[in-house]
Amino acid sequence: MPPTTLVRRGLVKRCPVCGSGDLFRHWVNMAEECPRCGLHFHRSPGMWLGSWFINLCVDQAVIVIGLVVAVAVTYPDLNLWALGLVGGLVAVGLPFLFFPFSRTIWTALDLIAHPLDLDDGVAPGYELAFDQPEVRALP
Repeated sequence: MPPTTLVRRGLVKRCPVCGSGDLFRHWVNMAEECPRCGLHFHRSPGMWLGSWFINLCVDQAVIVIGLVVAVAVTYPDLNLWALGLVGGLVAVGLPFLFFPFSRTIWTALDLIAHPLDLDDGVAPGYELAFDQPEVRALP
């Protein structure tokens, strides 16, 4: 499967392998495995550190870009209290809002770096292609 497909599915909170949704029971409670293809999401110890890092980078980028734009638009009449309040709300709220996306994006990136093998628990309706790093639905 092309890496662009894996990442595109991850960007919209879908399983990178089969494209299934419904991966989260609640906003921050991800299922242990995909309900459709059976992919185990927690593939190795420390798996979610990459997700945390993506979330942190997106949050910092949004805050910096937002502050630069706000200062450029309001200069020289800066309202530092408003900038600080909005920046603080974004710094606290955005990681929570972006959390499920960071999980599925990181799962896609992990699959690109470490393709599926027999330990990844693909469901019986799928086969693992040993000649290519992809999972195909059986006919």
